[in-house]
Amino acid sequence: MNKSQINARFHIYTGYREGGKILNELQAGEAYGVEGSKRSYYVIKMWAFPKEVFFLCPNKEDDGTFTLFAKKIGDEVDPTFRRPVGFGFVSRDLKQHLEIQFTFPRQRVFMSLFPDKVTFDSLFGADGGVA
Repeated sequence: MNKSQINARFHIYTGYREGGKILNELQAGEAYGVEGSKRSYYVIKMWAFPKEVFFLCPNKEDDGTFTLFAKKIGDEVDPTFRRPVGFGFVSRDLKQHLEIQFTFPRQRVFMSLFPDKVTFDSLFGADGGVA
């Protein structure tokens, strides 16, 4: 994937959900929306895992559920994702976040549904970055 395919940046937070709000919200990473392929997906960078890249893909049912993968193979136009490591979903209670659950370590994070300005900083470096 090259930097021109990234169309939006979303903040990822830790915290806990109480009703429709997230309490003790701390930024823990970023997600980048990718365009230019047959399937839309997000590249997830968690600050606790600086060398790891995760891929959040909508499920085929198009019901607001997602699968979190640890590996992407194939070309950029028609990628295939492997090694599921979690899931995500749009909650009826949370109006501003998508919930992402890692299976190991068992950690729930929240991705903002509102994009921020895309910047290409150290997350896109040669040591574990996307580009």
